[in-house]
Amino acid sequence: MKRSLLGLFSLATALTLSAQSQDRCGTDEVRRRLIAEDPTYLIREAALEEEIRQLLVNGAEQRDDETVYIIPIVFHIVHLGGAENISNEQVLDQVAILNRDFRKLNSDISQVIPQFQAIAGDARIEFRLPTLDPFGNCTNGIDRIQSIETLVGNDGAKLNPWPRNKYLNVWVVAKMADGVAGYAYYPGALNNLGQLADGVIILHDYIGSIGTSNAGSSRALTHEIGHYLNLRHVWGDNNGVDGAPAGHMSSVCGDDGVDDTPLTKGWSGCPSSASWNDCDPEIFENVENYMEYSYCSRMFSNGQVDRMRAALIATAGERNNLWTTNNLQATGIAPGFESQCGPIADFTVQTVASGATVGALPTLPTVCTGVNVYFKDNSTRSFPTSWSWTFQDGNPSTSSVRNPTVTFNSPGWKSVTLTVSNDNGTSTKTNEFAVLVGSNDVAMGAFFESFETQEGENLYPYFAANHDNNHTSFRRYTGGGHTGNACAMLNSGDRNQLDLIDPTNDLDIDELVTPLVNLSGLSNAVLAFRWAYSTSTNTAADITEKLQVFRSTDCGRTWTQMPGEMAGTALVNNGNNANMPPTQWSLKTINIPSSALTNNVRFKFRYISGSFSNNLFIDDINIATPVGIAEMLGDGFISLYPNPTNDQFTVQVTGMDAHATEVVVTDLRGAVVYSNVYRPMGQGAIELSARGMGLANGLYMLRASNGLGSRVQKLVIGQ
Repeated sequence: MKRSLLGLFSLATALTLSAQSQDRCGTDEVRRRLIAEDPTYLIREAALEEEIRQLLVNGAEQRDDETVYIIPIVFHIVHLGGAENISNEQVLDQVAILNRDFRKLNSDISQVIPQFQAIAGDARIEFRLPTLDPFGNCTNGIDRIQSIETLVGNDGAKLNPWPRNKYLNVWVVAKMADGVAGYAYYPGALNNLGQLADGVIILHDYIGSIGTSNAGSSRALTHEIGHYLNLRHVWGDNNGVDGAPAGHMSSVCGDDGVDDTPLTKGWSGCPSSASWNDCDPEIFENVENYMEYSYCSRMFSNGQVDRMRAALIATAGERNNLWTTNNLQATGIAPGFESQCGPIADFTVQTVASGATVGALPTLPTVCTGVNVYFKDNSTRSFPTSWSWTFQDGNPSTSSVRNPTVTFNSPGWKSVTLTVSNDNGTSTKTNEFAVLVGSNDVAMGAFFESFETQEGENLYPYFAANHDNNHTSFRRYTGGGHTGNACAMLNSGDRNQLDLIDPTNDLDIDELVTPLVNLSGLSNAVLAFRWAYSTSTNTAADITEKLQVFRSTDCGRTWTQMPGEMAGTALVNNGNNANMPPTQWSLKTINIPSSALTNNVRFKFRYISGSFSNNLFIDDINIATPVGIAEMLGDGFISLYPNPTNDQFTVQVTGMDAHATEVVVTDLRGAVVYSNVYRPMGQGAIELSARGMGLANGLYMLRASNGLGSRVQKLVIGQ
């Protein structure tokens, strides 16, 4: 993982605007830590406050200044292809909300109580997505980055920062460290390399009011940018203290250094107006302020407006360059300087609606037939004005809407194509493996897999998910396994020394996913497999990697972790011996609950790496009744000959003399090209014709299943 590259603290200002989920920010804690570790911090802070004071004194007339400060804002969407990869519309909605709030154009401004109507301020600050990136290339101001860091949510997740003197950086992630919803740094808090972390980091479901977010969360970024522009919480520099009265943030009345925001203890909920004068019976508190936690925020005060505008003039934090004419031209915002480029087609796939539970992230593009799949246009470089989608075997098969919903009624990997256009150009993207659709008619029963029949590094019908899109992934290894010469291997011991952010692979996530299985005929079952693993450290505390197993009963749409996670030393069975092939193998057996003894079941192995990871080997994956494990560990379940063949071939399957046997042939995309169930045949065999089955020359997978289990073997036609 990208571990605190900048050596900065992840704790900083954060906000949750849901009365049901009161995540807090760490403004004061990060300040205390910076004070403790950086002897220049208080000096910089005092210098900033003095500069702000002088600007406020000397610029008393600035409230009459109608200049609108325009700030280029870029959204870095750090994602794993799931719901956190929010749509372009959700980002545009957030920008519109910022401009509404900072310009006092929000409709609920009329609901501000009379005592504060006169001092509710128009900040005269607006935000624009740039059309030019730091290198002068076209951009729509949305930067998408696939990385496991989206699950970490601290300064290490602030990937690809753009220069802070030209852009306000906002990083959007799936999870936040310490359970907060987001944070920002005050101007001047960061210097040297720390400047790369300046900006805001925030959860995806606190961006905008649509998509994964909602109206109740939509002002979180308004609050965070308030911090970025040097505003404190209205009750002062604490984020809630023990012993605070019910509904309050502090036990004492505090101040934010702004003259027209009264003393307050802060509010953790919106009280009745009769309670708004706890600190002074004669003075109402500004409960509706954006820098409150009251959940009825709808205004900045004039004094806060002055302070934010002063922060945009002060030299600390380089905010004073953002709104200059030269910078607006350089970022492609000034009229006449906007870039004129066509879009680059891109899209993401969600198999659950926004906000639905999927189990532990990251997610996979796996779903059953007939279930809604949600496609989102996330095109880059510029915004499209027209969309043309094509979905293989989809319903609908084509669409011209921006974000269509589609179902698929046949199994296998599905190809999806998106063509986008605007007045400046057209672009097309095709993903031949956009969605993996499962169906009862292709699900195998209990099975044994030793990876002997696949070819090269191909794991089919298993597939590997490389969530960080890096150099480590599951693949077939043919140097030796527990059974035979092959197994599945994750090269987690490899190091990419060119990766200056994450050279150790720490917290990388890779997954190995099984084919679809039908366990509905079993009264009890277990999942068993062999594994081999070594470590590269002699210190037990440094062994942080883990191997987890998940199950899904809806073709991989949602997942549940199974018991028996192997973590730390429990995973290591080869000591420091990183020889290939490994010398020691262990057996892991996990009971499959009765709730999972159904059709449309998938399993997946998830490995989360540590800084001292080595290669992981998995072999002899077996799903069977407990008494069937031993007999299924042997070879020879399927006899397939001749293979390769030009036409005729024979299939003989263990147990077919007494059990009905199903034979299913699929192509390499997983589409069924032949399927039949054969009655018990005594000592007979199944005689088949490739030409009679309509098979063209190529590689296929033949799966045979009966009451004793299931195996998959490759079938080569015409070679």
